[in-house]
Parts: sequence; structure tokens; C-alpha cells
Amino acid sequence: MATTLRKGPPAWLAFLAAGLVAVVAFRLVPSGGAQSLLYLLLVLAGAAAVGAGVWRHRPKAYVAWLLLGAGQLSLFCGSLPVYLAPLFGFEKPGFPSLLTVIYVAQYPLTGVGLLLLIKRRAPSWDVASLIDAAILTVSASLLSWVYLISPLTADPTLTMLDEVAIAAFPLGDVLLLAVGARLMLGAGLRPPSLWLLAGYLVLIAVGDTGQGVESLNGTLVLGGHWPETMWVIAAVTLGTAGLHPSVRAVEELSPTADPEAGSRRLALLAVASLLAPTTLLIQYFRGAPLHVPLVCATCALLFLLVLGRMARLVATQREVAITDGLTGLHTRRYFEHSLAVEGERALRGAGLAVLLLDIDHFKAINDTYGHHGGDRVLCEVSRRLKVAMRGGDLVARYGGEEFAILIPNTLPPIAREIAERVRLSISEVPMAVSPTTSVSVAVSIGVATMPEDATSVDDLVLLADQLLYASKETGRNRVTSTANRTAVPEPANADRAEDADRTVVHR
Repeated sequence: MATTLRKGPPAWLAFLAAGLVAVVAFRLVPSGGAQSLLYLLLVLAGAAAVGAGVWRHRPKAYVAWLLLGAGQLSLFCGSLPVYLAPLFGFEKPGFPSLLTVIYVAQYPLTGVGLLLLIKRRAPSWDVASLIDAAILTVSASLLSWVYLISPLTADPTLTMLDEVAIAAFPLGDVLLLAVGARLMLGAGLRPPSLWLLAGYLVLIAVGDTGQGVESLNGTLVLGGHWPETMWVIAAVTLGTAGLHPSVRAVEELSPTADPEAGSRRLALLAVASLLAPTTLLIQYFRGAPLHVPLVCATCALLFLLVLGRMARLVATQREVAITDGLTGLHTRRYFEHSLAVEGERALRGAGLAVLLLDIDHFKAINDTYGHHGGDRVLCEVSRRLKVAMRGGDLVARYGGEEFAILIPNTLPPIAREIAERVRLSISEVPMAVSPTTSVSVAVSIGVATMPEDATSVDDLVLLADQLLYASKETGRNRVTSTANRTAVPEPANADRAEDADRTVVHR
């Protein structure tokens, strides 16, 4: 009799469930050896789970995840003497000490791991996300200084080393907030592992802040052990992030350069920008130190960052308005605006040419290979056009499979020579419509110049359009200008006129 093996829960889910049960046990058991051992076990389990996730899922950004695990491991190593010493009758290590350095190592290790993930997701500069993260970081730094660092280091008996050691933890949290905010605010996918990683960073910061408040007030918060509770939940969250199958999706390259400025993002930035004046007002009503120079500097910096963000947003919107989404070429509107400017210069003797070109038999390509194949052809034609043109020339997608090229400071013979070079660059090498299939593609081109052929930009475009259709009517895959309109020679490769019916297959 055959038996069916029942599959257990996924590793990440089993770890999460076991970890939460252990966290509840940590809260319920009395203070002492059992609680200390549970704490150490949970902190170590977070680092071990990340290592197991790297071994199991093989993410390409494995170095980044190993650094995150190493950061968690440094917390474990620093905690060992602190929690085990009382169990064996020894005194806890003093502060600051070598253990402080081990504890603090968690922040740079985790920060570098996060930076590597950011580099994987967005290899190029993402200015918008950098500004957004900077706004959040500046506001958080002000709060950390006013309510934690300054009060904790106010004791005149503290040495410089003591002050540095005390400030290292809130400053480390600010560091992680800065890098974590950049990671979360950047464009790209946000799989479960990324959200779990963000939760880990928040829990670490909350735990550190709770410990700072306890040290400041000299009392336990909410019955005690809440900072440690945040740290063990953070360990479980990090381990779950490393074990979750979506760990490989975290490193996927963002398809867009800039993230969308949605309403939630703008609301978050607005709140962050208002924190500086709000802090000043609260301190005033409390009768506490106002930190006026620091608050003023923070407000000025936030103002400049917001201005930079607005400028970036305007630039992005303008880029979207003048750039074709599929091909990356300029739009027809931008072409017409540039044509009007260059037309005035041409009338003063600078010379101007307009090339209108259309892909021959493009409908047949779409019908045969689908719109995805047609899109690949449009993108490849666009790429070749940009390569074939000079630095100051403008290439635009005029509509559908039609393109327009604006060539300033040129003469008719040079314009015809450029048009022929464009035609050859398109027709000489087949283009891929799928991973295994390529087709021969040709274009028909009409060339009109100013002031030789027309004295206004409207007449110039109209003439180029007429010459384009003359190319199509006389055999396609050719260049037609006013110089050869009446007597058009046969194309050098007449068999390319039916290019869409001929394919070159690569297997």
C-alpha cells in the first residue's frame, strides 16, 4: 500500500512560528538564567537563519545578506559576556569596553550589507530617492540629538570616550535609518523579504531608543525587558527575511530610474519636513533647551532638500513629456518645438534638413510576430538611428512606425548622404523579433532642406512627408529628395523591398 509523504510548512514559516513562540516564552519566564539563554538563542538564531537562507536560495547578492547576518552575529558576540557573566558569578563587563566596539560593529556591517543591496537594485544614481532618504535622515538626526544624545551626554563627569560610546548607538540607528530609507524609497519591487528587512531595522531602532530612554530616566520601560524584546523580535524578522523565497527578488534591478512620487510618499516627506519646527515648539512649551542653532540649520537644510526634490520632480515630469516611453527617443511635440527654433536659424543662413522615415511593411511584421516582435524592431531601429546620427542632430518618434530626424547646420548634399547612411544602417543587418528569429528590415526616407526646398518649417515638413511617400510608391527601401524625385534609380537591393517576408532564423 503506497503512502504519501506530507510536506511540512515552508522553512521561513516554520522559523517564524517557532521564533514567535520563543519570544512569548522570553516575555513570560522570570528574569534569570532561562531568560538570558532564550535571549542569546534567539539572537543567534536570526544570524543562523540568514546563513541558511543564503545556502538554500543562492541569491546573487549573497555577500550583502552575509553581512546582515554578520551584523546580527556581532550583537550575539557582544551579548555573550553581558548575559552569561551573572550566571557564573562574574560581574558584567564595564562600559565602555571592548564589548562596546563589538556591539557597535553591528551598525557598519548591516549598513554595508544594505548598501550592496541598493547597488544591486539600482546601479545608477537615483537622485530622487537619495533626497527623500536625506530628508528623513536629517529629521531623525535632529530628534535623536535633542531627545537622546544631548541629554545622555550632558553629565559633566563623563569623559570624551564615554560620550562617544553613548552616542554611538543612536548615531548607528540614524545610519541604518538613512540606508534603510534609501533602500525602501528607491524604485523597484518590494517583495516580502524587503518588507521584513525594513521591519528588522525599525525594531532595532525602537529597541535602542527604549534602552536610551531607560538609561536617561533610570527606570524600566513598560515593566522591563522591552528593549531586549524588540531585539529578539528583530532577530526573528531578519531570519525570516533571509529564509523567505523572495530573498532573490530583493536584488532585482529596478525597471525605472526614479520612483513615483505618490501621495503616501509626499505625506511622509511633509511630516519629516515639519519635525524641526515642531521640535522647537515642543521644547519651548517644555521649558527645555531649544537648540536654536541646530534647529535653524536643520530647517535650512530641509528647505534646500525639498527644493531639490521639487526640481528633480519637475525635471522627471519634463523628461516623461518629451521622451517616448518605448523607444527612448524624443516625442513629436519636442521635435516640433525644436524645429521651430532651428527654422529661424536656417532662414539666417545656417541650413536645416528634415528626414522623415517609415519602416517598410511594418504591419506585416506585427501580424506575423506579434506586437512584442514589432516593439523589438521599433527599439532596434531607434538604437541604430541614434548611432548613425551626429551629436547635435535630433531623432524623434513621429508616430507609430514613423520617425523624424532634425539635422541643423547642414547642406542638401550632406543631408542626402546622412539619409543614405541611415538607410544602410537599418537594412544591412537583420533585427531580432524573438530570441531565435531575425528579420530583414528596411526604411523609406524623404529628405527636405531649408532654405533650398522650403522657406517655412510647415512647408519643410510637408515636403519631407511627400518625398517619403514618393519613396514608398517607387519601390521602398530608398531615399528620395528634390534632387532625385523625378528620376528615381532602382534600389541597390531590390529584393529587400519585400523584407518582411524574408527571415533569417538563428537557432
